[in-house]
Amino acid sequence: MSSQSWFVVVLCLLSGLNASFLLMNMSQQSRAAVGGMSYEQLIRDPDFMRAVKSIAEACKVNVDIGKLVC
Repeated sequence: MSSQSWFVVVLCLLSGLNASFLLMNMSQQSRAAVGGMSYEQLIRDPDFMRAVKSIAEACKVNVDIGKLVC
C-alpha cells in the first residue's frame, strides 16, 4: 500500500471518529451563573437582555478574519 493510500485510510477513520462523537454529543452543556440565576432565568430577565443587546450593538464583527471589535 502506498503512503497516499494510508493517508486516505487514516483520514477516513478520523472522519468516522469525528462523526461518531458528534452523534454521541459528548460535550458538556454550558451553565450560566450570573447573579445566582440559571440560564433559563437569564434569558427571561429583561435587564440582562437589555445589557446583552447594548453590548452587541456596540460591537462590530469582521467575518473575514473572525474578529469581534467592541
